[in-house]
Amino acid sequence: MNSPIILLQEINEEISPTELWEAAKICLKIGKLNQSLTLAYKIVQEDSTQQENYQKHYLEAIELGAEFAEEIGDYPRAAYYWEQMTQHQPNDSNAWYGLGIAKANLRDYQGAERALNQCLQLQPGNSNARSHLLEIQQLLQR
Repeated sequence: MNSPIILLQEINEEISPTELWEAAKICLKIGKLNQSLTLAYKIVQEDSTQQENYQKHYLEAIELGAEFAEEIGDYPRAAYYWEQMTQHQPNDSNAWYGLGIAKANLRDYQGAERALNQCLQLQPGNSNARSHLLEIQQLLQR
């Protein structure tokens, strides 16, 4: 088996879907989101039965992208990624929480309030979301 890093440079017809998935996962782990998704998309194009695996991988990449964006203070990008997550997984309280925090960091307090309320509807016991929501509601009352 070839090294997954070599696979990134030499994608050809002889590489198995298993090797491509391995390379895509490594790219994801090292923060190469676009390369990771490109490899995953190539797999689906060659084998349509891989669609479910692609969807899971796509969501992992989006969430990781949101987390990376938050870490470097790129809140518009973080909000974009979290919005993508909420569209694909509307019952994911973590995605709504992330969107709420990103919106708050952008000073979009109404958007943050809506997202955190949605998070709390899905996970009423989330004390972090409740605490942030109270802070945001205080800011909105000023």
